[in-house]
Amino acid sequence: MPTMKTADELIASVDATLDGWRVALDSSLSQGNETVALEAAAAADNKKTYLWEDSDLYFMRLATFKPDTYFAKPLAISPLVCAAFGWENVGRDIIKCTHKQCKAALCIKFHPALDKESHANLCAKYLNLLASSHKDVCPFQSFAKRSLKVMERKSKTNNAVIIDLEEENSNEQASLMDRVESALKCSTVDLYVPPYMLPLYNEMKRFEDFTGDGSVTKQSVEEGAIKIQRQIDAKGAVGVEMPDVVSTYCREVISDPNTELFDKSENCSRDAYMLSAFGWSLCDEDGSAGDVMGVVMKCNLCLSKSVLASAAPTMNAESPKKKKRRIDTLNEANIKLLESHRAYCPNVSGFARGVSDQSKPGWKVVLSNLRK
Repeated sequence: MPTMKTADELIASVDATLDGWRVALDSSLSQGNETVALEAAAAADNKKTYLWEDSDLYFMRLATFKPDTYFAKPLAISPLVCAAFGWENVGRDIIKCTHKQCKAALCIKFHPALDKESHANLCAKYLNLLASSHKDVCPFQSFAKRSLKVMERKSKTNNAVIIDLEEENSNEQASLMDRVESALKCSTVDLYVPPYMLPLYNEMKRFEDFTGDGSVTKQSVEEGAIKIQRQIDAKGAVGVEMPDVVSTYCREVISDPNTELFDKSENCSRDAYMLSAFGWSLCDEDGSAGDVMGVVMKCNLCLSKSVLASAAPTMNAESPKKKKRRIDTLNEANIKLLESHRAYCPNVSGFARGVSDQSKPGWKVVLSNLRK
């Protein structure tokens, strides 16, 4: 039996429809044309964006998670997951829902004396609370619950997913689940991108490149590398060092001992191609770095920033080299392909496949696609 919509859901749906028609009617009154009114109403419907698919709001929430206030949390409840489910970081270990009718709050904290099993059990409880703690009027509640249910159904060896007929109780939900099912069917076995993250990141297409020749990944990396190359040429930035773990992977896994996959572009250097392949892009189109000598780079997934240094030294030799927690400022030492990402970044850690399991790192998937 179909599940009935709540009164709040019905009101929200009616309000959205009325808003679209108000825009249409205002336009028709000013122009005196019923055809214009109908076209405006249709345009309003076509431009509708679900709250959880609004990438601008998502990145605003994600930016609130700082290393000193949300530190060393399990991948299953990383800032990426919290932000996708409507939470922002408002204090040390404290997150709050951003929806004005919800404002639910949670404290996410692990005692250091917990053993591995207890830590995993507590993590599972927190993961469920990311959905259930939202108030009933909050749209993130049903979205998070449905997303976690879909994640549970996803088999590591089978990309099929079963959608309960009783859940398809509205056009809005059916449309969402259709997109989720489509995403799951396209999902790779080695790296499973949570379906609810796919609308938020264009970069996720690299991880879900199911083309036989890796063309989606190659195009994405090439476009990013060309932009980086322009700034390397303009500012004389120094090169980047390839981590030993990458050299080993290329030699032993993808049969590319000389890492030739980074030298195939005719439009950019090896360094620019490597940076793009490992998830780095220009922080600004002009590569502005303020008082820092070099090009400011960023990761669009974890929002980490680092500097591709110029030939001139920019690091004070007396400044401390190690910190327990990464501060939310630019790292003026030359960028490191892997270490400069945040620990929960999909480029270096992959995605959680539950509380105690995770996929292989994203950079390995990208390199495998480039090798096709």
